[in-house]
Amino acid sequence: MISHAELDRRWAAVRAAMATRDVDWLIATSGHPWGYYRWLTDRTGLGGPLVAIGMEGPVILASHGDEVHHRPHDSYGVRHVASCSQLNMMANSHAPLLVAEMKAKPVRRIGLVGTGFIPVATYTILRDAFPDAEFIDMTDAIAPIKAIKSDEEMALIREAAAMHDEGVEIARRAVRAGITARDVVEEVRRLFTASGSAAQTMMGGSAPRGEICRYAGPLDRRMEPGDTFVMLIECSMASGYYSEAMPTICLGEPDPALQTAFDRVCEIQDRLVEAVRPGMLPSELLALNDAMMADYGYPGETRLLGHSQALDLVERPAFSPLGETLPIEHGMVISIHPTVHAPTAWGFPNNMSFHFTANGMERMLKTPQQIFVAG
Repeated sequence: MISHAELDRRWAAVRAAMATRDVDWLIATSGHPWGYYRWLTDRTGLGGPLVAIGMEGPVILASHGDEVHHRPHDSYGVRHVASCSQLNMMANSHAPLLVAEMKAKPVRRIGLVGTGFIPVATYTILRDAFPDAEFIDMTDAIAPIKAIKSDEEMALIREAAAMHDEGVEIARRAVRAGITARDVVEEVRRLFTASGSAAQTMMGGSAPRGEICRYAGPLDRRMEPGDTFVMLIECSMASGYYSEAMPTICLGEPDPALQTAFDRVCEIQDRLVEAVRPGMLPSELLALNDAMMADYGYPGETRLLGHSQALDLVERPAFSPLGETLPIEHGMVISIHPTVHAPTAWGFPNNMSFHFTANGMERMLKTPQQIFVAG
C-alpha cells in the first residue's frame, strides 16, 4: 500500500541516522500497535515481529509466517524470515532468525529503537550472539524521522480522519433511548471493519442528565431521555494509519454544567493550538494547559494532554507529565485533547487531530465542535 519511493525515503533517512553513530544494524519491533516494524516494512506480522535494517541490503522481517504460518513472503526491499513457532510456546523470540542474517558481516554496534517494546528475550539473544558488539538506544535519533509525515502519509491520514467524521455521524444517528452504549459502539465498529480497519480502540458510556458521563462506560446501561452519551473512536484504516474523535451526544438539551465544561475545553484547546510553535517542548504546552485549567478552577493534566499520531495511535512526541525530549516540529500530526473535570460534568473536544504546517495548525476532522442532540 505504501509506495516504493516512500519506503526508499524512510530507509535512506534511517541509514543516514545510523551512519552518524556507526551503527551496523538497527533492531525494532511493534508499538502502539504497529510501531517501527510496520513503518520500516509496510508489513503486518504475527507472533512478536522483529525488524532489522543494516547499512545496505534488504530490511529483514522476522515473524510468524504471513499467509500459512511458517511460509516466508518477501516484498519490495524486505526479506521475510519466518518461524512456525508461537512465542511463549516453542520459542521466546524470533531474534534467532535475525541473528542468522546479521552474522554475514562483522557486527560492532547494534542500535535498538523503541526499547520499551523490545522483549528482554530478544535483547538477551542478541547480546549473547554478539558479545563484542556495543548496544545503544537509537530511539531519539529515529523517532523524529517517523514523526514528520510525508505527503503520501498525509493522504492516508486524511482518509482516516474522513472515516472518523463518518463514524461520529453514525454514532449521532444511532443514539436513542432504549439502547446501550455498546449498541452504538458496535454500530460504529461495523463501519470501520467493513472498510478494512485492522485495529480499533472504541469505548462509550452514558449517564443521566446532571451526572458525569465517562467514555469508559458503563457499556450496558440502557439510555433514557435526557441522558448524555460520550464515545471515544480511535481506529486505524487498512493502511494502518490512525485518527481519533470523541463526540458528546445528548438525548435532549445538554445540561448547563455539561455545556459549560464543553465550551471551556474547546476554548482551552483552541488556545493551545494557537500557542504551538516549531521547537516547542510538550512540557511548555502542558504548563499552559494547567495554567488555563487552574484559572477556571479545574485540575491540571495528570495523564496525557496529546501526542503525535499516524501508524501508531500514540507516537512521540507525547505530551506527558512524565516528560518528553522530542520537540514539536512542522510536518507532525498531533492530537491535542485537554479534558475539563468539573464537579458534575466532564468536557471533551469532539475533534482533536491537527497537521502542523508552516501555515499553522490544520484541523484534520470536519466534525463541528458542538454537543450533538440525538433525534
